[in-house]
Amino acid sequence: MPFDADIIVVGAGPAGSTAAKLLAGRGYQVLLIDRAVFPRHKTCASWINRLAFERFPYLMPPLYELVEAPFYGITFYDASLERSGRFTERMPSGYLSLRSRFDDGLRRIAVEAGAEFLGGRAVVDVDEGRDEVRVRLADGAEFSARVVIGADGASSRVAAATGLHQGWGPRDYVLCANADVPCPPALIEAFYGSRFPLVTYLQYEGLQGYGWVFPKRQHVCIGIGAMLAQGREIRPLFGRFVRDLRRRRHLPAEISEASVKAATTFDLDPVGAVHRLPNLTRGRVLLIGDAAGFVSGSTGEGIYPGMVSAEVACEVVDRALRRSQASLTAALARFDRAWRAELASYVKRLPGGEQEGRTKGRIDLIFRSPLAARVAGRVFLYGEGLTLRTLARSIWPR
Repeated sequence: MPFDADIIVVGAGPAGSTAAKLLAGRGYQVLLIDRAVFPRHKTCASWINRLAFERFPYLMPPLYELVEAPFYGITFYDASLERSGRFTERMPSGYLSLRSRFDDGLRRIAVEAGAEFLGGRAVVDVDEGRDEVRVRLADGAEFSARVVIGADGASSRVAAATGLHQGWGPRDYVLCANADVPCPPALIEAFYGSRFPLVTYLQYEGLQGYGWVFPKRQHVCIGIGAMLAQGREIRPLFGRFVRDLRRRRHLPAEISEASVKAATTFDLDPVGAVHRLPNLTRGRVLLIGDAAGFVSGSTGEGIYPGMVSAEVACEVVDRALRRSQASLTAALARFDRAWRAELASYVKRLPGGEQEGRTKGRIDLIFRSPLAARVAGRVFLYGEGLTLRTLARSIWPR
C-alpha cells in the first residue's frame, strides 16, 4: 500500500533530527514534524561533550554554525561556593551553544540529507493499523508511514497516544532553571579567560543536583537543576543561588539579578528515566531522546545520549524495514535491548537512598584530592565508569 513516508519522526530536537538525517541518508523517505517553528527556544544549559562530535563527524564542517564556543574541562565548587576541584584538558572537552542555534542547525542538516520538514504542526494522535501507522495533526492533516519514531520531548504526545508512558513521575525528573544572559565577548574573556571550563556547584543547599555557570562566547549561562523535596520551589532557590554567585564574585558585576531573571526559563528533565520504562517500542512505534528518558542520571545531560539513541534506533529500523512485513514489529522490538549496550551506563543515576552517604563521600573527595577531582571531571563530562582507563586519562588528559 502507498505511504506518505517510510518513516515519520515526531520532534526535531537533537534526537529527532539525528534520526531523520541518518535515515534519509540511507535512502528512506523521512517526514520530520515538530510543533514549533524553528529556530525555537529550549530551556537547556546546552553543553555538548566532545563524544558527540567524534561520533557524528558530519557536525564538524558546520561547527561554528552550531555552537558558540569550546570549553576546556570542568571546575567543581562545593555547596559553600568556596572549595574547588578542577579537571583541565588541552583540547576542547566539548562545545557550548544555544539550543535555538544547535537544534536548528541539526534540523537543517536533516533537510539537506533529504528529510522533509513540517514546522509549526502539532501531533495530537498516533494510530497504528495492521500495515501502517497514521499520525494526525492538530490542523486535521493525517500522514501514514511504515514506522513512527517519537522524539517529541519529555511531554511526548507519541508516548501518551501509544500507551508507552503517560508522562513522568516525581522520581523521574529534575526541575531546571536556566538563563542565557547576553554578555559582550570581551567582558566574558576578561572575567573567565579565553579557555574557560564548565563551572558547577555541587549539592547547593544540600540538593540532589547542582548549579552551573557556563561562559559562552556571547552569553553567560546560569542555572540550577535538582530533584526537589516536597515544599521546595525552584524559583526562590534559583534566586538565592544567583545572589550567592554575585556575592562570591563568581559572576561579572555587570550581570545583574534583573538581567538573569529576565532571561530565566524553567523545564523538567527525565534524568535516567529510561531505566524505569519496560519498553521503548510498541508495534511500529519507537521512542528516543527525552521522550524515552535518555538523559544522564548524574549530570542531566541529554544531547549526547539523545543522539546516540537515535543512531541505535536507526540501525534497528533499517534492519527491520529490510525484513518481511510479518516480522517488522518483532524486529523493531530489538531496540528495547539494543540501546543498553551503548547507553545503560551513561544514563544511570548516582546511588541514592541507602547509598546516598556513599555518593556524598565521593563528592567530598573532589575537594580534598586533585586526582579525585580529575577523575570526577571525566566521569561528569564523558559518562565514564570508575575504571583504570578513566584513571589513566585523568592523569594524562588530552
